[in-house]
Amino acid sequence: MTRGRWLGVAAVAAFLAAFFALGAVSRNSPASTSATASRILPTANWYWTVAVSPTDTNTLVLATGNGLFRSSDGGKTWKPVGPKSVNATSVVVSRSTMYAGGVHTHGLAQPIVQNAGGRTAPNGPGFLQASSDGGATWHAIHPSGLPGQAVQALAVDPASATVIYALLTSGAVYRSSDGAKSFQLVSKKLGGPPWSLAVTPAGLVSGDMDTGAYVAGKKIAFTDPRGTKMVMEYAPQPGNPSQVLLSSYGVEQSNDGGKTFHPVLKSSVMFGPVAYAPSDTKTAYAAGFDGSLWRSADGGKTWSPVG
Repeated sequence: MTRGRWLGVAAVAAFLAAFFALGAVSRNSPASTSATASRILPTANWYWTVAVSPTDTNTLVLATGNGLFRSSDGGKTWKPVGPKSVNATSVVVSRSTMYAGGVHTHGLAQPIVQNAGGRTAPNGPGFLQASSDGGATWHAIHPSGLPGQAVQALAVDPASATVIYALLTSGAVYRSSDGAKSFQLVSKKLGGPPWSLAVTPAGLVSGDMDTGAYVAGKKIAFTDPRGTKMVMEYAPQPGNPSQVLLSSYGVEQSNDGGKTFHPVLKSSVMFGPVAYAPSDTKTAYAAGFDGSLWRSADGGKTWSPVG
């Protein structure tokens, strides 16, 4: 193992120590996904989600426990962007606009806590920001109807891009039908603990690290590659939302809107951020907690490491 690779693994182990102390699904140290998978993600205490620019498949925005990072070269290099001192839990694309949400940290270093029957980002004052230039610059938005609480996840309806859902750390779900100008309460509680959220033809799909996957509020049979039920993030394919990627240990794919899944990237490493590129839906990205970034050029069927 090279010195650089060893330092990357050591850094990940350090920031995951707090997570394992909370009672992680697996207490095994993350193993390398591949001998050729380089650590190229920016250093952060948690990797939440990733979004690809609506116009450029090589421009990515990564939401982390240490804020937002942007890459314009397909994930090879990264620069911090957007608001400071935030735990950025979600970033999504709605037509030509990117939206990011999360919680102001005010010096709090812990990226996740026990909350609302499971794990979430910490409670606190939430934030919502928008970018119209592929994530290069961001500005705060204050939609009516949405409480100023921590945002756990955002999701865009693939059937109508102006429809955006916001899941709060309390478990409440809000819906906007006007491009995040205003929101209305949909449900005070999400089916299952609040963690990840997406919209498919099957309805709202959700999941969390401990109890598994849910479709339209009902728990479904799901087992991750290690025999547990960890769900990290979802990514419906633009234009074909019945095809959904799910990150867990590696990446899995669904062809029925999130009801059933099969592995497409097998790994002993915990994966988190996963997304399709809106401008080329055959392109997808997935990020591992070992700092690796993976890219698919065939809609998620096969994957290769970036870097």
